[in-house]
Amino acid sequence: MSSALVEVLNELTPERKAKLLIPNFTISTQTTNHIHVITWTKNEWLDSFDVTLKDNGSGSGDGCTATASFYATGFLPTSIPLAPIVNVGMSWFPFASPGPRGEMLQDFRLRAIHGLLDKKLQQD
Repeated sequence: MSSALVEVLNELTPERKAKLLIPNFTISTQTTNHIHVITWTKNEWLDSFDVTLKDNGSGSGDGCTATASFYATGFLPTSIPLAPIVNVGMSWFPFASPGPRGEMLQDFRLRAIHGLLDKKLQQD
């Protein structure tokens, strides 16, 4: 499952990356049960995408449960000098990332990646 997700991310076209507002990303951790991706938006907001996979426990390899989150790491974009330090100080400040069609950006991204992953798994 983690390999399929990494393939989906690596196969994203520049157009799809632009739609998801993640033109740049780095897969910083990939194990069989955890994937951590650092993303940068065009305006250099730093976001994080985490997926944890847990075996369903049957021992037959018939599936797993994925827990995924996509979240902003700070209020200010990293293009602003000292933004990472200011963002730590402002970590208590609530903010939202609106996305397309009136939904939250994180929900939009998770839904889109989930759909692409489903399609990939059905092909294999």
